[in-house]
Amino acid sequence: MISFEKIGDVLDEIKKLIDFVIIGDTIVDLSLGRKGIESDLDLFPINFSVIVNYDELKEFVNDRGWDLGSTPIDTPRIVIPLGDDQLQVDIYENIQDFFVPSIVIESAEEMKIGKGFFKVIKLEDYILLKANAFREEDEEELKKIIQLIGERKLKIDMKVLASHVKDFEENKDSIEERLASIGLKLSS
Repeated sequence: MISFEKIGDVLDEIKKLIDFVIIGDTIVDLSLGRKGIESDLDLFPINFSVIVNYDELKEFVNDRGWDLGSTPIDTPRIVIPLGDDQLQVDIYENIQDFFVPSIVIESAEEMKIGKGFFKVIKLEDYILLKANAFREEDEEELKKIIQLIGERKLKIDMKVLASHVKDFEENKDSIEERLASIGLKLSS
């Protein structure tokens, strides 16, 4: 597990180049009050294009002794050594089939991670992003989240889910169907 203290330090460093919102399963870890993460960290840049500004990102990463690779959709993946661990930071933007509606970014809230505060999407928006992608691992993650909601370890606002799903445009109906199929019905 990589502690949120260490993650906060890395995010502080990345923020020197990129203004971003955290979009990945880190939201679940934060919502559950965990001390760190087991997986990677997913960021969505606000003022930076990973395609247009790739050379700038590459120089930034090299200057810090980090490694630069690629995500499955060919956006940058930064691999950062942290003692015996390494943190993988995936940077996504709206390309190919990857889509984050503007409402998701605009609704992000500041959360304390380590010593700093960083924008993090709402848990409800994370659920919608997972339902939009809906690969096998996304479906499993959603089932775990629904179980945690049932156990009252996580809370969601159904109004936010129902309102924000509209911004997924042509995928709205399939997202609602997918969520209903695993026990989370958005409309009556």
